[in-house]
Amino acid sequence: MGRGVVPTGCLVVAILACLGGAVATTEYVVGDSRGWTASPNITVGYYDEWATNKTFTGGDSLKFVWNGTHNVAFVTKEEYDNCTKEISATLGGLAYIYTLPAYANGPHYFISTIDSDCENGQKLAINVISLTPAKSPNSSASSITAGALSVLVLVSSSIMAVFMN
Repeated sequence: MGRGVVPTGCLVVAILACLGGAVATTEYVVGDSRGWTASPNITVGYYDEWATNKTFTGGDSLKFVWNGTHNVAFVTKEEYDNCTKEISATLGGLAYIYTLPAYANGPHYFISTIDSDCENGQKLAINVISLTPAKSPNSSASSITAGALSVLVLVSSSIMAVFMN
């Protein structure tokens, strides 16, 4: 009697933890098969056009892949517009992965700081959409979570009753 209570309780806690933390993220390879490259492989505006039909959210990753000597710097709008040579986020290697902060929202800018690569088009501006829903007492997300929680409580109560008999 009561042997299944602890395992059942652990199962309920694990399921609730999964419900609270399940958020899908995406890894984008910047430039797709072309990667993060300079002229003549790309034209001015290439990376901004690449980003146009994509929806970036907090937690997503941008993978900058390159061959040869390239780098990437996370910069301000002004530095992006002027191709200001700032300290690079990374140099060398074959790739760099930048994960957008979970709370990210709004524009993010990246440039190459090598030679005139930025001026020749090796720069990227993206708009990040926040996944944080607007707080509303009647939101569908709250209803779904409350419904799932109710089902879990009923199921766990039934399981516990079986083990206690």
